[in-house]
Amino acid sequence: MPPIVRISDLGLYLRCPRLVYFDALGRLPWKASPRNHLLRELMLSSSEDTSLEALASRLNSLKEELPLIEEVDEGDLECAALDLEERLADISAYMEANHSALLPCEVDLDLRSDRLGLSGRLDRLVQRDDGIPSIIRSGSAPSDGVWKRDRLQLAGYALLLEAREAERTGENVRRIGRGLIEFPLAGVLREVSIRPIDRARILRLRDRIHDIKDGRLPDRPKDAPCKSCQLEEHCRARWSLASKFF
Repeated sequence: MPPIVRISDLGLYLRCPRLVYFDALGRLPWKASPRNHLLRELMLSSSEDTSLEALASRLNSLKEELPLIEEVDEGDLECAALDLEERLADISAYMEANHSALLPCEVDLDLRSDRLGLSGRLDRLVQRDDGIPSIIRSGSAPSDGVWKRDRLQLAGYALLLEAREAERTGENVRRIGRGLIEFPLAGVLREVSIRPIDRARILRLRDRIHDIKDGRLPDRPKDAPCKSCQLEEHCRARWSLASKFF
């Protein structure tokens, strides 16, 4: 059976297919961003009380708890917490404005389907209609719509949610037709239609990622973000070595 492909693998592939290759080799230097972690937990742990005081209290608690969860540079953590503290008023306004759209919900859903060969951890499942998947992003929102990577990852989560429900009921389930992308620092909540073409592309990307994880070095795309990549030198060296045999 091919290895399970994570929804995060899809994100890596869309950034650059070679990131999937080096991640499979254990060469990708994973380092969690304290800012991303704090923001995500702040968004998922806050419910009815979205006041500035409540958010400040929760952020302070998360700052104390994060070193217990994972290794983190104290300086990076302090800078991340300070940055979010300065933006709490905007976050509070965002949460107040979108309270009814995001709650009630389930959070941190671990999803897996051996039949699909996919797995992932969904930030939020809004408990409305047939369930609405939602992803939290710490960056900026595009001027219109959502980023391509986010749209495709939402389609992957929709497939996993439908597979989970089908396994529970043993019946065909209604397709999830929409999802949400949350940009709390930008004060934006975007709704996304989950299209058949996105579902089909997820399954094609899954198969390509299988080939990469089996040891096939993919071509580097022309628009790869090489200048900002920590693996640029290693990537070029690996490509030079591989080219000698072809």
